[in-house]
Amino acid sequence: MSGRIFKAGFAAALYLGAVSAIMPPAMAAAPDPANSSFVPEAGSVKNPFTGGAAVQFFRVCPNNDGGASLPNNARIRVTLHDATGLPPSPPVPASSIYLLFNGGTAAQGFGGSGADSIIANGVWNTSPLCPTVTKIYADAATDANGVTYITFTGATAAPGVGARDGNRKWGHYDQEIPVYLEVGGIPYQLSSPILYKGSPYKLRIKNFDHTGGLAAAVNQGEAVTSPDYNGVVVSMFQSSTISYWRDFDDDGFVALPDFDMITVHVTHDCDTPNGF
Repeated sequence: MSGRIFKAGFAAALYLGAVSAIMPPAMAAAPDPANSSFVPEAGSVKNPFTGGAAVQFFRVCPNNDGGASLPNNARIRVTLHDATGLPPSPPVPASSIYLLFNGGTAAQGFGGSGADSIIANGVWNTSPLCPTVTKIYADAATDANGVTYITFTGATAAPGVGARDGNRKWGHYDQEIPVYLEVGGIPYQLSSPILYKGSPYKLRIKNFDHTGGLAAAVNQGEAVTSPDYNGVVVSMFQSSTISYWRDFDDDGFVALPDFDMITVHVTHDCDTPNGF
């Protein structure tokens, strides 16, 4: 009797082993772009500024030199979920989450689905030689909650905390900097769930270098020069389409704080004042 039980048990074990060998492993919970998004953020990771309170810090100098440039850990928080609303498993690597620039304009020979009025190339900006920047990656892979950050100035070992990256430099601005998530090698553009000033939020980063540099001309695209300074001066106490890009603290009009910031950054370029 005991022999028959042993043989039956052994046969069952063989059957289950064979079944398990041919059954596919459980499907990984891939991120679902439709259930994923980003929001503007700044300050500490634990107690951040969000929305408009964060957007006031979204301004940059082409030297990425700190101070008024991308202060307060200016960043976006990216939250990824799978189709069921749970964090994706395994974690999504940093290389699959990024901001995308084209590197330059169509007039300069660049194109693609990235921000095309942001100038970030060493083809036309040779003296000083500027780094070519197309993708700004997430600080780290997603955590247990499906969260990661893209801290604009560069990241430390602690995601969401900024540190200057000497090779992360660009000039000018664009109406929208797309945020992409790659799933299976296919990029999907993420959106933000918030409204900002009555419209769906689009990622924008203002630049102290806000004039010129879009044409096929050398050494014009990544420097804060007198036209940038004069543009702020003539826009003082105004609110218009162009003054929006000169309102560096995003308080609604160009005023003395904006003038003070541009004054400090005039003459800055890819290697001034901090080099690489």
